[in-house]
Amino acid sequence: MTNVIMDTGNANELLGAEHDDDGVSSSMEARKEAEGNGIEFHVAMTSWTLRDMEELIVQAAAQQLVGKFGNDRLAKEIEAKTISLVTAKADATLEAVTTEIINQPLIPKYTYGKADADPVTMREFLGLTGRQYLTQMVGSDGKVNDRSSYNEKSRIQYLVERCMETTFKREIEKVTNELIAEVRRGVEAKHKAFLEAEKARFREALEKISA
Repeated sequence: MTNVIMDTGNANELLGAEHDDDGVSSSMEARKEAEGNGIEFHVAMTSWTLRDMEELIVQAAAQQLVGKFGNDRLAKEIEAKTISLVTAKADATLEAVTTEIINQPLIPKYTYGKADADPVTMREFLGLTGRQYLTQMVGSDGKVNDRSSYNEKSRIQYLVERCMETTFKREIEKVTNELIAEVRRGVEAKHKAFLEAEKARFREALEKISA
């Protein structure tokens, strides 16, 4: 297992760094453990060498942190974050596109062969189509007839009446069933009370006979 964490060559590749100082680049390594005898001294270096050393330290520290964190876990965290960001971006984009499509003038209102007819948005067209559908005259079966009839009504009237009829029918059946159940319970209660009274009368009569 190598003792080298990262060198300035790796750091430059990650950053895509280029030096303007006569094309010279530093050659330094960041290692996990010291090698050889340790000594202390101060080193004077050019600005670009100092910059490379600082960058090497940062990159090596980051590499060590990533290794301790766990590459697999880090990859999952990055994937989840990326999916979240991409999804949010896609949702925002799709919302804008949908709004644009819905509100974009696309379809002529009523052209009647006129080239200068005012366009409508998809939202307006849906409203017009819905209004036309609801005000269309239908027969007693809710269907459009080829010929007019005296019992024709608008589709909205037909739908409302059918809904009300169904609702009232259901409510009337419910109330009727409740009344029938209440009457049945009342009759059963009276019948039970009558039987109990007759039983008591017979017991009393038997007690008198046996006394």
